[in-house]
Amino acid sequence: MTYKLRNINKLTINKQMALPLKFKSMKSRENYLVSKCNIKAVKLIENYKFWQNRKKTNSIPGAIIYGPRGSGKTHLSSILKQKIGCVYLTSLSNNYLEQVTEGKNFILDNFIPGKSFPSELVMHFMNQVTYKEGSILFLSRMSPFEMNWGLDDLNSRIRSLISSEIKMPDDVLLYSFIVKYSNEKKLLISDKKLIYILERLDRNFESVIKVIDKLDTYSFEIKEKVTYKSIKIILESLNEN
Repeated sequence: MTYKLRNINKLTINKQMALPLKFKSMKSRENYLVSKCNIKAVKLIENYKFWQNRKKTNSIPGAIIYGPRGSGKTHLSSILKQKIGCVYLTSLSNNYLEQVTEGKNFILDNFIPGKSFPSELVMHFMNQVTYKEGSILFLSRMSPFEMNWGLDDLNSRIRSLISSEIKMPDDVLLYSFIVKYSNEKKLLISDKKLIYILERLDRNFESVIKVIDKLDTYSFEIKEKVTYKSIKIILESLNEN
Protein backbone atom coordinates (compact mmCIF):
# COMPACT_ATOMS: atom_id res chain seq x y z
CA MET A 1 0.00 0.00 0.00
CA THR A 2 1.41 3.43 -0.93
CA TYR A 3 0.73 6.70 0.87
CA LYS A 4 1.00 10.28 -0.22
CA LEU A 5 3.40 11.47 2.46
CA ARG A 6 3.35 15.00 3.82
CA ASN A 7 6.66 16.65 4.62
CA ILE A 8 6.48 17.57 8.32
CA ASN A 9 9.15 19.82 9.79
CA LYS A 10 9.89 17.95 13.02
CA LEU A 11 12.37 20.61 14.19
CA THR A 12 9.70 23.32 13.94
CA ILE A 13 7.30 21.18 15.95
CA ASN A 14 9.89 20.57 18.66
CA LYS A 15 10.70 24.29 18.92
CA GLN A 16 7.14 25.59 18.89
CA MET A 17 5.78 22.95 21.22
CA ALA A 18 7.75 24.72 23.95
CA LEU A 19 5.19 27.54 23.57
CA PRO A 20 1.95 26.00 24.83
CA LEU A 21 -1.15 26.54 22.73
CA LYS A 22 -4.20 28.02 24.41
CA PHE A 23 -7.22 25.89 25.23
CA LYS A 24 -10.81 27.08 25.36
CA SER A 25 -12.61 25.24 28.14
CA MET A 26 -15.86 23.56 27.14
CA LYS A 27 -18.02 21.47 29.46
CA SER A 28 -19.75 19.33 26.87
CA ARG A 29 -17.03 18.95 24.26
CA GLU A 30 -13.27 18.55 24.02
CA ASN A 31 -11.25 21.69 24.69
CA TYR A 32 -10.72 23.79 21.60
CA LEU A 33 -7.12 24.44 20.56
CA VAL A 34 -6.42 28.03 19.54
CA SER A 35 -3.63 29.10 17.19
CA LYS A 36 -2.99 31.74 14.54
CA CYS A 37 -5.12 29.83 12.00
CA ASN A 38 -8.31 30.29 14.01
CA ILE A 39 -7.74 33.04 16.59
CA LYS A 40 -9.85 35.67 14.76
CA ALA A 41 -12.79 33.29 14.49
CA VAL A 42 -12.47 32.40 18.18
CA LYS A 43 -12.57 36.09 19.16
CA LEU A 44 -15.66 36.56 17.00
CA ILE A 45 -17.41 33.63 18.70
CA GLU A 46 -16.50 34.92 22.15
CA ASN A 47 -17.86 38.41 21.50
CA TYR A 48 -21.06 37.62 23.40
CA LYS A 49 -22.12 41.29 23.54
CA PHE A 50 -22.37 41.19 19.75
CA TRP A 51 -24.40 37.98 19.68
CA GLN A 52 -26.82 39.24 22.31
CA ASN A 53 -27.22 42.78 20.95
CA ARG A 54 -30.97 43.32 20.51
CA LYS A 55 -30.86 47.09 19.89
CA LYS A 56 -30.02 47.16 16.19
CA THR A 57 -32.73 48.35 13.81
CA ASN A 58 -33.37 46.16 10.74
CA SER A 59 -30.09 44.41 11.37
CA ILE A 60 -29.30 40.95 12.68
CA PRO A 61 -26.49 39.93 15.02
CA GLY A 62 -25.03 37.48 12.54
CA ALA A 63 -21.66 36.41 11.17
CA ILE A 64 -20.09 33.87 8.84
CA ILE A 65 -17.18 31.62 9.73
CA TYR A 66 -15.80 29.90 6.67
CA GLY A 67 -13.04 27.47 5.84
CA PRO A 68 -12.41 24.01 4.38
CA ARG A 69 -13.98 20.85 5.72
CA GLY A 70 -12.14 19.52 8.74
CA SER A 71 -10.83 22.92 9.85
CA GLY A 72 -12.88 22.89 13.08
CA LYS A 73 -15.80 25.23 12.28
CA THR A 74 -18.53 23.04 13.76
CA HIS A 75 -16.45 22.30 16.86
CA LEU A 76 -15.86 26.02 17.39
CA SER A 77 -19.54 26.84 16.96
CA SER A 78 -20.39 24.56 19.89
CA ILE A 79 -18.74 27.14 22.18
CA LEU A 80 -21.37 29.68 21.13
CA LYS A 81 -24.13 27.08 21.31
CA GLN A 82 -23.15 26.27 24.88
CA LYS A 83 -22.85 29.91 25.93
CA ILE A 84 -26.04 31.48 24.53
CA GLY A 85 -28.09 28.48 23.40
CA CYS A 86 -28.54 27.91 19.67
CA VAL A 87 -30.62 25.67 17.43
CA TYR A 88 -28.25 23.79 15.11
CA LEU A 89 -29.49 23.31 11.52
CA THR A 90 -27.90 21.79 8.41
CA SER A 91 -30.80 22.75 6.11
CA LEU A 92 -33.87 24.97 5.99
CA SER A 93 -37.49 24.17 5.27
CA ASN A 94 -40.69 26.17 5.73
CA ASN A 95 -41.24 24.36 9.02
CA TYR A 96 -38.22 26.08 10.53
CA LEU A 97 -39.84 29.51 10.11
CA GLU A 98 -42.26 28.43 12.85
CA GLN A 99 -39.31 27.77 15.19
CA VAL A 100 -38.22 31.41 15.09
CA THR A 101 -39.39 32.83 18.39
CA GLU A 102 -38.40 35.85 20.46
CA GLY A 103 -34.64 36.02 21.01
CA LYS A 104 -33.93 32.55 19.57
CA ASN A 105 -30.43 31.90 18.20
CA PHE A 106 -29.41 29.64 15.32
CA ILE A 107 -26.34 27.99 13.80
CA LEU A 108 -26.65 27.13 10.10
CA ASP A 109 -23.95 24.63 9.12
CA ASN A 110 -22.72 23.81 5.60
CA PHE A 111 -24.33 27.06 4.50
CA ILE A 112 -24.05 27.31 0.70
CA PRO A 113 -26.57 28.13 -2.05
CA GLY A 114 -28.53 25.04 -3.07
CA LYS A 115 -31.36 22.69 -2.17
CA SER A 116 -30.54 22.63 1.53
CA PHE A 117 -30.70 26.42 1.72
CA PRO A 118 -33.12 27.84 -0.91
CA SER A 119 -32.48 31.55 -1.50
CA GLU A 120 -35.99 32.86 -0.86
CA LEU A 121 -36.35 30.75 2.28
CA VAL A 122 -33.00 32.00 3.58
CA MET A 123 -34.19 35.58 3.06
CA HIS A 124 -37.47 34.94 4.90
CA PHE A 125 -35.62 33.15 7.70
CA MET A 126 -33.17 36.02 8.20
CA ASN A 127 -36.03 38.52 8.21
CA GLN A 128 -37.89 36.49 10.82
CA VAL A 129 -34.86 36.13 13.08
CA THR A 130 -34.15 39.87 12.76
CA TYR A 131 -37.74 40.73 13.63
CA LYS A 132 -37.69 38.38 16.62
CA GLU A 133 -34.32 39.81 17.76
CA GLY A 134 -32.38 36.56 17.51
CA SER A 135 -28.97 35.80 15.99
CA ILE A 136 -27.48 33.49 13.36
CA LEU A 137 -24.01 32.02 13.01
CA PHE A 138 -23.39 30.76 9.47
CA LEU A 139 -20.75 28.06 8.89
CA SER A 140 -19.59 27.54 5.33
CA ARG A 141 -16.75 26.23 3.20
CA MET A 142 -17.26 29.29 0.95
CA SER A 143 -16.56 32.93 1.74
CA PRO A 144 -19.56 35.31 1.50
CA PHE A 145 -18.18 36.73 -1.75
CA GLU A 146 -17.92 33.29 -3.36
CA MET A 147 -21.63 32.67 -2.82
CA ASN A 148 -24.23 33.57 -5.44
CA TRP A 149 -27.77 33.35 -4.11
CA GLY A 150 -29.45 34.59 -7.28
CA LEU A 151 -31.07 37.44 -5.34
CA ASP A 152 -29.29 40.79 -5.25
CA ASP A 153 -30.77 41.72 -1.86
CA LEU A 154 -29.69 38.42 -0.31
CA ASN A 155 -26.22 38.57 -1.85
CA SER A 156 -25.80 42.07 -0.46
CA ARG A 157 -27.03 41.09 2.96
CA ILE A 158 -24.85 37.99 3.24
CA ARG A 159 -21.78 39.93 2.10
CA SER A 160 -22.42 42.70 4.61
CA LEU A 161 -22.19 40.28 7.54
CA ILE A 162 -19.05 40.07 9.64
CA SER A 163 -16.97 37.14 8.41
CA SER A 164 -13.89 35.29 9.58
CA GLU A 165 -11.85 32.59 7.87
CA ILE A 166 -10.51 29.47 9.57
CA LYS A 167 -7.53 28.06 7.76
CA MET A 168 -6.40 24.46 7.84
CA PRO A 169 -4.36 23.63 10.96
CA ASP A 170 -0.60 23.90 10.67
CA ASP A 171 1.59 20.95 11.68
CA VAL A 172 2.20 22.27 15.20
CA LEU A 173 -1.51 22.61 15.90
CA LEU A 174 -2.27 19.23 14.32
CA TYR A 175 0.48 17.56 16.34
CA SER A 176 -0.85 19.16 19.53
CA PHE A 177 -4.31 17.92 18.68
CA ILE A 178 -3.26 14.33 18.01
CA VAL A 179 -1.28 14.25 21.27
CA LYS A 180 -4.23 15.64 23.21
CA TYR A 181 -6.83 13.42 21.55
CA SER A 182 -4.82 10.20 21.93
CA ASN A 183 -4.17 11.05 25.59
CA GLU A 184 -7.89 11.57 26.17
CA LYS A 185 -8.45 8.08 24.75
CA LYS A 186 -5.72 6.82 27.09
CA LEU A 187 -3.98 5.50 24.00
CA LEU A 188 -0.22 5.33 24.48
CA ILE A 189 1.53 6.29 21.25
CA SER A 190 5.15 7.38 21.04
CA ASP A 191 6.14 10.71 19.48
CA LYS A 192 7.75 8.91 16.54
CA LYS A 193 4.58 6.96 15.84
CA LEU A 194 2.47 10.13 16.07
CA ILE A 195 4.69 11.83 13.49
CA TYR A 196 4.48 8.68 11.37
CA ILE A 197 0.67 8.96 11.46
CA LEU A 198 0.60 12.69 10.67
CA GLU A 199 2.89 12.23 7.68
CA ARG A 200 0.26 9.95 6.14
CA LEU A 201 -2.89 11.98 6.88
CA ASP A 202 -4.65 14.88 5.23
CA ARG A 203 -4.09 18.07 7.20
CA ASN A 204 -7.39 18.27 9.05
CA PHE A 205 -8.88 17.33 12.41
CA GLU A 206 -11.35 14.84 10.99
CA SER A 207 -8.56 12.63 9.69
CA VAL A 208 -6.86 12.58 13.08
CA ILE A 209 -10.09 11.73 14.92
CA LYS A 210 -10.89 8.86 12.54
CA VAL A 211 -7.44 7.28 12.86
CA ILE A 212 -7.20 7.60 16.65
CA ASP A 213 -10.73 6.27 17.14
CA LYS A 214 -10.00 3.29 14.89
CA LEU A 215 -6.68 2.62 16.62
CA ASP A 216 -8.35 2.80 20.01
CA THR A 217 -10.99 0.24 18.98
CA TYR A 218 -8.49 -2.03 17.22
CA SER A 219 -6.03 -2.01 20.14
CA PHE A 220 -8.82 -2.87 22.55
CA GLU A 221 -10.03 -5.74 20.36
CA ILE A 222 -6.61 -7.34 19.92
CA LYS A 223 -5.51 -6.35 23.45
CA GLU A 224 -2.15 -5.02 22.28
CA LYS A 225 -0.34 -1.70 22.34
CA VAL A 226 -0.21 0.50 19.25
CA THR A 227 2.48 -0.69 16.84
CA TYR A 228 3.58 0.41 13.38
CA LYS A 229 1.85 -2.68 12.06
CA SER A 230 -1.49 -1.75 13.65
CA ILE A 231 -1.12 1.83 12.40
CA LYS A 232 -0.57 0.56 8.86
CA ILE A 233 -3.61 -1.70 9.11
CA ILE A 234 -5.83 1.21 10.22
CA LEU A 235 -4.45 3.60 7.60
CA GLU A 236 -5.01 1.02 4.85
CA SER A 237 -8.57 0.32 6.01
CA LEU A 238 -9.41 4.04 5.98
CA ASN A 239 -7.73 4.47 2.61
CA GLU A 240 -9.89 1.72 1.14
CA ASN A 241 -13.04 3.42 2.42
